Formats: sequence, structure tokens, C-alpha cells
Amino acid sequence: MDYSENDPAPRPRRRKRSPWKFFLLLLLILALLVGAFAFVTRNDPRFSLNRLIDRSDRHTASPTVQPPSADTAKTVVMPGQTPPAQDEPATAEPGTAPGEDNKPAVAEADDGAGEDSGLTEEELCSRESAKLEAFYTHLDQQPYIKSFKLTQPSREHFSGLFRKLAAQPPIVSRETDDLYTILKNTAHFFRVIGKDNILLIKGILDQEKESYEDIVASLYRLTGHPDCLQSRLGLQIPESVYYDYSGFFLNTMGGRLYLFRRDSKSRMIVNYYAILVVDRANQNGTNSHGIDIRPAISSLISDIESGGAQLKLRETYLDQLYALKEKYPEPVQ
Repeated sequence: MDYSENDPAPRPRRRKRSPWKFFLLLLLILALLVGAFAFVTRNDPRFSLNRLIDRSDRHTASPTVQPPSADTAKTVVMPGQTPPAQDEPATAEPGTAPGEDNKPAVAEADDGAGEDSGLTEEELCSRESAKLEAFYTHLDQQPYIKSFKLTQPSREHFSGLFRKLAAQPPIVSRETDDLYTILKNTAHFFRVIGKDNILLIKGILDQEKESYEDIVASLYRLTGHPDCLQSRLGLQIPESVYYDYSGFFLNTMGGRLYLFRRDSKSRMIVNYYAILVVDRANQNGTNSHGIDIRPAISSLISDIESGGAQLKLRETYLDQLYALKEKYPEPVQ
């Protein structure tokens, strides 16, 4: 018996549509619409790409205030803000013209060892001795001087040191004849005034750097006026003593070694005044040791020009030294 006639017919199987085809079709339609819109509006400036980007930036970016240009000098003010106060032009202080320095005038420093032709001998004596007396008064008030426990005021103390040094001048001629003379010259100040006084002088040179140049200049001027030096400061020192010490520093091994142990500023100042004293001896015809200052002049000029920036009277020293260099020319080879 055939049962196939009674079996129901099989259902046809439906093919499921893929959703990707639908999305692809939708994207194709959108692309066509965008292309058509772009083609139609390609010449319309309202729909240009730059305009659309600029419009979107205005909505997203925070508002900023542009700085004023140098040409117009205008200030851009946002709504609701208070206009900034305008800067007033700077005005010169009363009594000062624009562009002028408002610093107080400073008196020029004394010229050190220059000639004071405009002063009488009495006026020069009064001025220079007053400087020295004021310096002694200043020293008596300084704590570092008090630490040395001097038994008398500094004026009397240093006058006593000057007299000791004048009474025992160093050996200038024939120093190298024997070793004992060289050693004696090398320790000259230690032998005559002692260790404590050497430390005292070194302390003054260290603490009074701003003023001792002027004091040495005043003292040198007074050496040319022995009557003033005696009446005002109680010092009676022969010219030969200044000459011997100048020759000691310029022309002996002991004196040169002593200066090389000192600082460069003190060394240059001592050499400078030693040269002036020997020049004075040449003028007076009293250069008994026959000291030739030409090498010392050239050497000191070189030292001051290369390392004398700390000297207060540097230009005065150089002017005088160059004048002496012309006065004592080097021999023609």
C-alpha cells in the first residue's frame, strides 16, 4: 500500500534576508544625496567649507579679548567688563630734566700726590695735617684697634713708630756683600718695630682699604714740608730717611722680598711713592746711592695697567708715571 499520497507536501524554506544589504543600500542613498547637494551648492558662498568651519568654531570656542595693536593703541572691552584705567605717561621728578641722571653729585677724589699750586704752604699744611688727625681720631674709635690694647692714642703710638724707623734705617748700598746683611734687611721691620706693630699695620691696611690711599698721599705731601710735619704732628724726620727707605724698597733684595709678601695694592702704592722720593732726590742732587728708577717706572706702569683696578687714584698714578717715563727716557740701544 502506497502511503506517499497521504503525506503532506513539504513547506518551501524561506531565505533570510541579510541586514547588511539594507545598510549598504541606505549608505548609498545618503551618499547620492550628499553628492547631489554638494553639486547644487558648489557656487553658493553660504555653504562654503571655510564658512561652515568658522561657524562651528564660534559656537565651541570661548570668547577671548584680543590685545590692542601697536598701530591703533585701542583696548578691546568685552560686554559687562569695566574699561581698564589708562596708564599715565611717566613724568620726570621735580628738578630733573628728562633723560638726566637723578644721582647726587659726588665730589672727585683728591689727586693723591699732585701739586697744589693754588694753595699756600700754610693752607696745604692745615689741610693735609687735618686729614691725618681725623684719621687718627677715627682709628681710636675702631674695635679692631682697641683689641691691640695700645697704651696711648694712635697718633702718639704711630709717631713713636716713625721715630724708631727713622733712627734705624735699612742698608741700601752693598747689601749683597754678605748673607747677614740680606737677612737683616729682610727682617728689618720685625727687628725695629716688632711683631705686634706689624700685625697692627696689616690690620689697618685690611680694614681701611677705602681711605688709606688718601692718607698716604697726605703723608707724602707733608714730607715736602718738614716744618709743618714737626709743628702739627711732632715728627722731625730728615729727607735722607725717606730716601733710604725708598731705595730699600726699590733696589734691595730684602726690601723687594718684603713687598712681595704684601698684597698687590699696598705693593704698588709703596713703589709709587718710593719712585717719587727718588725723583725728588734727583731734583735736589741727593741721589747718593745712584738709584736708577727707570726700570721701576716701567714695571710699575705695567703692574697698574694690568692689575691696578682696585686703586682709587689709579689714573693719577699713571699720569705721573708716564710723565716720569718721558723725563727719564730709556737709553738708545
